[in-house]
Amino acid sequence: MDSAPRALFWHTGRDLGADVLGRLGVPGPGPVGSNTALPPALVEHAVRRGDTNGVVGPYHVRKWSRNGPGDPDLLLRLLERDDPEVNAVLFARSDWPVLRQAVLAQQRFAPRPPDAPELLPLAAGLRDRIFAEGARDDLHAALSAADPDLLFWALVSGAVGAAYGGELTRAHAAWRLGAVHNRRAQVRHVLDTAPMRIPHGLPPGTAEEIVHGRSRPGTLDQAVAQEARPETLFERLSLAKRTAHGRGLLRNVLHPGWQTLHMRHLAAPLPWGAAVALVEHPRCPDAFRAALLDTHPRAVQFVGDPGPDVLAHCTAVDEDTLTKTVLLRGLAAGSLAPEHLLTTARPARLALTALVHGGVEAVAAQAHAIRLIRPLLLRHVAHPGGWRHLYAALPDFTGSAAELLAAEPPSADSAVKRPGRQAAWAYATLIGIAGPEHTAAALEFLSDEHLAPVAGARELPQDVADHALAHGGPLTHRVLAANPDLRQDLLTPLVLSGDREIASTAYRNPRCPFALRQYILSIDGITDDLRTELRQARDLDIWPLLASPDLELLRHAATATGRAAGIRQLRAAARIAETHGLAALEGLPGEAVAAARETGTAAPIAEALAEHRRVTEKLLSDPDFGHTTHGPTHDHVYGDPGLDWSDVLARVRSERIVGHVFHSLAQRPDIPLELGRLHRDDVGRSEGRRSIHAAALARHRPLVEEVLGAPPLVWDNSFTALKSGAITADEFTAVSDAAQAVDASAHHPPLARAVARLLGDALGDTADAVDAWTILARMLADRPAATLAELAATARAAA
Repeated sequence: MDSAPRALFWHTGRDLGADVLGRLGVPGPGPVGSNTALPPALVEHAVRRGDTNGVVGPYHVRKWSRNGPGDPDLLLRLLERDDPEVNAVLFARSDWPVLRQAVLAQQRFAPRPPDAPELLPLAAGLRDRIFAEGARDDLHAALSAADPDLLFWALVSGAVGAAYGGELTRAHAAWRLGAVHNRRAQVRHVLDTAPMRIPHGLPPGTAEEIVHGRSRPGTLDQAVAQEARPETLFERLSLAKRTAHGRGLLRNVLHPGWQTLHMRHLAAPLPWGAAVALVEHPRCPDAFRAALLDTHPRAVQFVGDPGPDVLAHCTAVDEDTLTKTVLLRGLAAGSLAPEHLLTTARPARLALTALVHGGVEAVAAQAHAIRLIRPLLLRHVAHPGGWRHLYAALPDFTGSAAELLAAEPPSADSAVKRPGRQAAWAYATLIGIAGPEHTAAALEFLSDEHLAPVAGARELPQDVADHALAHGGPLTHRVLAANPDLRQDLLTPLVLSGDREIASTAYRNPRCPFALRQYILSIDGITDDLRTELRQARDLDIWPLLASPDLELLRHAATATGRAAGIRQLRAAARIAETHGLAALEGLPGEAVAAARETGTAAPIAEALAEHRRVTEKLLSDPDFGHTTHGPTHDHVYGDPGLDWSDVLARVRSERIVGHVFHSLAQRPDIPLELGRLHRDDVGRSEGRRSIHAAALARHRPLVEEVLGAPPLVWDNSFTALKSGAITADEFTAVSDAAQAVDASAHHPPLARAVARLLGDALGDTADAVDAWTILARMLADRPAATLAELAATARAAA
């Protein structure tokens, strides 16, 4: 399955997506890497089909001990299918010891058909593979096998049990080989050739029990049964003060005795480490989980699939960060429905910000919730003073979003206070849901002090940012300049206001273009705090300092070490000599600097720079230059912060520069606008269509504006374009090639939210939308030259 159809299923939700995959009649794609999650729809589809290869990879089975419980529910659902072929894949790919033991023990978990054998057969080839490969972990697991040949092979190979139950498992395996399978000669052979240690605590007669293979339940059977009792697990969990200890204990059981653990916990509460391990287990019963959370309220943040009942515990803790964590996890896991976000989650400010927060796992539920909220919101703000009421109420309102929007706005103007971060973010979210036509009404009554917190909201709607720029005061502009989600071109008018605080804040913004940073420093328009920070700048962050007249900043550029430091130090020295005189060169490194101070003239520095330029021109004329990405010649050109861009531009226009060199130069942060335009239009091909180079566009917003009117656009690197802030997620969704927009959405949550809203609005997310989504998936697989809105409209019409 192509990457675009795969990514589409982040936007369908689990059940709808699984129905679409069933209609498509194709197996879902498997994991592509050890840290790659799959859309829940693909997992659900694979479980329905028993397609273990499609979902059981390192992401699902190898993260328990490090980062939480992994996905034991998925593994258990597959195991409980009682499918020998599925079990073979589980055995091969899982590192969960008790699961692998259950496979070789040929245990059944589903009701046994009347004519079926008591033991579930092993898949063809699994037994032979263990014999042929003799992998150590496989042999440890084989100590629990129902097959006597596997038992003997594991014993005679010296498997000691290790994480599979240790010495007790090995001793019990030897006893079963004689007592159950009547192979006493093989037992004696094992005892003669491989060591057999009797587990500590067992009576002296245990060895004879093994040798003689007594057929009645004996000491070993009792010891194994004792190990498996939930009372034993509880005793060990009662000592688990650390989370890792609790998780490790749960790895030793497939199905904890939940009822026994619950009853014991009520009598003697379990410690923190055990509680966390238990509440994050996806099969922990609701009543037991509630009892654990009553004892350890803050463990609520670890619940793997929190439902509406868990939200009540968040209210008791009353901590915004913790509640938001639970909300986002519930949306991602599907245990909280979009309706819960509207009616159950409290307070409303957190439920609303959860609509535009979190990863790609939650975007389908977020889009659905927005469709539920919008009509309620529009009805509320249709009343006079509706927006003012929402702004005033959000900071302290403790009810749900539905309750907030159902409240009647007061007849008199509500008193407003400056909201906190979450309340302001929630208000910006509501404006984004209502649409651009409501922005003025929602913001016009706010003073600079009250508008500023809204300007700092993450994933700030573009129309809200435009209003804050046009109507905000110094405080709003300072907050807006610090917003890391701001479209980069809005930083320029903020800087041009002449306020040092605003300019310094804009400089720190990761989306501030290189040329704007140069301008800020060239007019020395920064605060002392930023000046102190810049004296510690490293690598490419030093380059803008060459535009500053500040001697200390220039001296830092002239002395800091690093890759290609020589030419940067030389250019900084030249700038110091020009702006502060030769005396200011004292203490700076470099032969040319020493010569300049000795002769009393800057000529040695100028000559060194001229020689550097001659070498640069020679290198750029060499067709073999640039094939390596390291070494002195590479750094000579690419590491020069004072590269003569006019010469490069002339070479590009006259086609006197190698294509890959031009492409590498375009990755520099200081590429000029006109050269960036040429690089953007340097035609590449993707899927048979023109591909736009994103590197230069990421530096210059005008280059993006010039192509917005010519969809569908194919980008050579969508991540570069989106991360830079030169193009918004909504713009990217509107003008990009449909398949690329869907594919990129899997790796960029703001884009995923825009895509999910578009598709949900166009196609719906109920059972009767399966046909439309299926048609869209088929069209995306063909990667047609169309925008996503065009494809969605076609799919809706065809359905």
